Amino acid sequence: MAKKGGAAAAGGGGDSKKAQGQARKAEAAANKAAAEQAKLAAVEDEEWEKGAKKGSAKKENNEAKKAEAARKKAERDAALAEEEKSTPGRSAPKNAKSAVKKTKGIDAAFGQLDSGSGSGGNLGALNATGIEDAIDALGLTESSTNVAEIDKHPERRKAKAYKVWRQNNVEREKELQREGFAYKRREDKLYAEFCASPDNPMNQVAAKYNTTRSEMAAMHAEEKRKVEERLGGKK
Repeated sequence: MAKKGGAAAAGGGGDSKKAQGQARKAEAAANKAAAEQAKLAAVEDEEWEKGAKKGSAKKENNEAKKAEAARKKAERDAALAEEEKSTPGRSAPKNAKSAVKKTKGIDAAFGQLDSGSGSGGNLGALNATGIEDAIDALGLTESSTNVAEIDKHPERRKAKAYKVWRQNNVEREKELQREGFAYKRREDKLYAEFCASPDNPMNQVAAKYNTTRSEMAAMHAEEKRKVEERLGGKK
């Protein structure tokens, strides 16, 4: 009887060890699964953080571009304000009365051209066609040598002239937008076109700040001669 009971006890001990072994295996498997899950979660967190940083960097870049554009606009406005402050009375007349007066002056110029009067007495042969030529002809009929129209400081009017030029060339800006020009490239191209245009004061008749009155009179006479040749050569 004693042997039988001992055998049963031995069998029970074996079952207990087997159960313990299975429990350890299950625990190890659970720990491994938990570790894999934690690793996957860490990778997902890292990817999310990268995406968040990328979005934040893009937003900061856009804000920086807007700030730069605002800064440049403020600089242009400040330069324009300073120019208007330092050169009062240089802006062109905008009311209808001034426009009518200018038109009458052009008509008078053509009258003198038809009659052959004016400086030099040989203007009857000039042919003035178009508003630009009419204005040139008006200048030729002035009896005195007007040296005041030769600008000694065209750079002071450049910022204001550029602003007016941009307002008159809105369609050109839209055209560049349609062609895919980025903001900075578009601004650079428009400014380059203005610099090469006759509307740029730097491209007009100008004298150095220390030019004498006699030198300015000579410059005026030379410009006058060029206009006479140009208008006289038109048929």
